[in-house]
Amino acid sequence: MLIRLTRKLAECVDGVDLSRSREGDVLDLSPREGELLIAEGWAETCDAARPGAAVGSAPTTAAADSAARLTAEQLRRVREQMEQRMFEQQQERRLEDRIREELHDAHARVLPPTERDEPV
Repeated sequence: MLIRLTRKLAECVDGVDLSRSREGDVLDLSPREGELLIAEGWAETCDAARPGAAVGSAPTTAAADSAARLTAEQLRRVREQMEQRMFEQQQERRLEDRIREELHDAHARVLPPTERDEPV
């Protein structure tokens, strides 16, 4: 599968070695690796023909293409759900912190000044 690397922030992304690649390079990866990088937002599909490859040297079936697209779509949906849950959990956490601080302040006592606290 041909993909174009749209960004590269590490030498190894999702288990795919990108140490010899840079942003904008066209890579020939397995369908699983290519779809994974696309679903994660690291790459996009590339429709350019692979140089030097014989026509029909890697036949693909419609069922395999459909399964790969389905898997990529599932990965995209799962990633979106994870991002949404992380955002919701942060909002809930902030509310918990606010409630905890209010409860702490409600139980706080102010101590009267001592002789040490008064200026000389």
